[in-house]
Amino acid sequence: MGYSPPAEKFQDKLQTILNGTETYKSLSTAYAENPKDVATVFKLARKWGDRYNDAKAAEKYKEVVALDPQGTEGTYTQEYSKITVPYTEFAEFSIATMSLLGSAKPDLAPVKSFLAKYPQTKLAKQAYDRMAYYYSYVAPKEEAAKFFAEYAGKFPSDPMVLFSWLSRIVRDKEPVDKGIELAAKLEEMTDFNPDPGINQILAQVYTLKGDKAKAEELYGKTFMENQVSSMAYSLVAYANYWLGQDTNKDSALAMAETALKLEPDNSYILQQAASAYAKTGKEDKALALYGPAFAKKNATDPTSLYSYAGFWARQGKNLDDALVAAKKAVELMPGGYYLWNTLSLVYEKTKNYPEAIKAKEKAIELAPDAAKETFKKDLEKLKTGAQEKK
Repeated sequence: MGYSPPAEKFQDKLQTILNGTETYKSLSTAYAENPKDVATVFKLARKWGDRYNDAKAAEKYKEVVALDPQGTEGTYTQEYSKITVPYTEFAEFSIATMSLLGSAKPDLAPVKSFLAKYPQTKLAKQAYDRMAYYYSYVAPKEEAAKFFAEYAGKFPSDPMVLFSWLSRIVRDKEPVDKGIELAAKLEEMTDFNPDPGINQILAQVYTLKGDKAKAEELYGKTFMENQVSSMAYSLVAYANYWLGQDTNKDSALAMAETALKLEPDNSYILQQAASAYAKTGKEDKALALYGPAFAKKNATDPTSLYSYAGFWARQGKNLDDALVAAKKAVELMPGGYYLWNTLSLVYEKTKNYPEAIKAKEKAIELAPDAAKETFKKDLEKLKTGAQEKK
């Protein structure tokens, strides 16, 4: 019995076994008492299937079909796909697809008969997927082309169907023009979220065509660098989410550190990793990563300095260096209203309200109309806070 998360669900399965519920032993006992109970026979078939004893599984599945030919005695939900079908339908599917295993020339007739009998079956995609192995690796080219055309027609929005078809074309090194046509469709389908495995096959197709520039565009240095960057951003987003939930902290921090390894020179990733350290009580690591050394290294970059100052102001830590950075930022870019606003925030955190007010007033002076009203409200709060502190 393999483990898969969540842990609570796996624990429930273990408890079920310990309780003797639906184990092979308990099902065998129930079968001996009532061999015509369809649910029991079906579950026994599943047990044999889990043990990779196809002969025994097929024997029990055939009993299910004989006992309930109309498929009215109950349903089975396939856990990983969330598909629910009658016991009988799944039994017939299992019997039919067993014929595809362990043979260079499998008998496809049972699968095709199953699909003809159940034209609306929810298991159709799985049936085609299992046939696809034969057509991908063994079938003659003409047979494969006919199958994949049918396969793609049945599931036109599934990119992995086109991927399988293209994989066969790449192995055969033909027909190239059909490969280019399919590659264009697959690229369009996956453009919103390119996958390295898919882009590799696309590159192989264009290489067959002799279009090395297109292959480089789809699967070259820039593509993979973008994949790395995207993964780094996904990892810090994950870290921020779980740290915001105040749980799963070890994993969150580990992912932030992994992001940092992927993008060590990315200021945003540096900042997010420092935030993860700060939120998990590792302020020394946060400072080592995104502290005075960082500010010194970026002493001529107002954007980096402003971001750095704002980060530590929000943390309420490292405020002396944050103030130096904020001052330097407005010195380098005196027309940046958001830089003045950050300087105001740092002054406020250091409780220097007169200077915070002056910086906020400067931010208001420079800000576009859309930001002025918000800044003015902030200014009133600052003045109120200053009066209360007197």
